[in-house]
Amino acid sequence: MVKAPLNEKRSSRPRIGDDDGISDRTMNAVIVLFMIITMGLALSASAQAPDSTQCRIILRQAMLDMEREQYGQAVTKLLEVRANTPENANVSQMLGRCYLYGFNDAEKAAFYLSRAADHVSADFEEWDMDEIHAPIETAYHLAKAQELLGNYAEAADSYQQFLTYLEQGSRNGSRMYAMIGRNADRCRVAAVQELDDMSGQNVVFNK
Repeated sequence: MVKAPLNEKRSSRPRIGDDDGISDRTMNAVIVLFMIITMGLALSASAQAPDSTQCRIILRQAMLDMEREQYGQAVTKLLEVRANTPENANVSQMLGRCYLYGFNDAEKAAFYLSRAADHVSADFEEWDMDEIHAPIETAYHLAKAQELLGNYAEAADSYQQFLTYLEQGSRNGSRMYAMIGRNADRCRVAAVQELDDMSGQNVVFNK
């Protein structure tokens, strides 16, 4: 008597064309997601911060913008350089001048110029892309910004500092020296007057 073969359970191996449980719609969504991630990574790589050579080019373009008094364009470029390089006094004083003379923004001008004022050099080279110091005129620009803000005592000190730089360069006989001296005197008088006004107000309040 021939026995019928037993039904054996066999682990089926998936073959091409078998339904693996993933719908075409799901698979398409996975493919699209993968492509989006790949494109995002590529764009991120292409949007890397500019290297030192590119920053030097951008800095030179900003300097040319300032020569043409296109201060808005110069500020955009200078901020990009500042964001991607170590801070240096040259870039700071350029930003300060742009805000002072291009935007009449004495507050921002004073912020950047004050950061540059402690790093001035008589050997400053304006068109040297590797220059990290500020010119001695930074003290003058800072004084103007401080005067516009009504910080007369600080402005007088900055004007006086510029006079000191001129003296060190044997330029104390120039017309500029005399003009800056008058500016310093004017700010000193304004500072004293301001103190007198405040003292007078305190006397009135204490009555």
